[in-house]
Amino acid sequence: MTEWIEKHLKVPVNREKSRSGPTETSALLGYRLQADGTIVIAPKSLERMKDRVRELWDARQSLTSHQLRDQWCRYIRGWWNYFRLTERSWDVEDLSGWIRRHMRKCFWLRWKTPKGRLNALRRLGINKRACGLAYSGLGAWRIARLWQMNQALSNKRLRRYGFILPWSFAGAGAGKCPT
Repeated sequence: MTEWIEKHLKVPVNREKSRSGPTETSALLGYRLQADGTIVIAPKSLERMKDRVRELWDARQSLTSHQLRDQWCRYIRGWWNYFRLTERSWDVEDLSGWIRRHMRKCFWLRWKTPKGRLNALRRLGINKRACGLAYSGLGAWRIARLWQMNQALSNKRLRRYGFILPWSFAGAGAGKCPT
């Protein structure tokens, strides 16, 4: 078939991308069609999204919090608008906590010093005793899952400041990124 297409239609066929096989193992435009006809996001697409999340929430970027938010909103809104056809949304819903943990980790690293972390935690309403976290020697990834960080940068607070996950909203106007 490949030879016929190349000879008669004079179209080069990319053998790495073009193949035949069961629909459960093949992907088309980032989607996979299950045996029962369910449309799901291909695992490779989810991995690419996870790689992009790691890039976008890299604390070494010289962006303000507003620029970080706007960059995130542009990406995740576009990604979700493309992949919202999935009939198995729990694939991305399961990543929600992981994504928020990357957000918290990024902010923790951006607060840089124990003094900066202490000031940020106080500004976010964390009580004096819990602010001892600012002097912790734990790594940022571990810190990002502690209750103090989850209280300081709660899901509600992240949403209020525009750090959204569009699949977690049911309402029509909810979850809009600032323009």
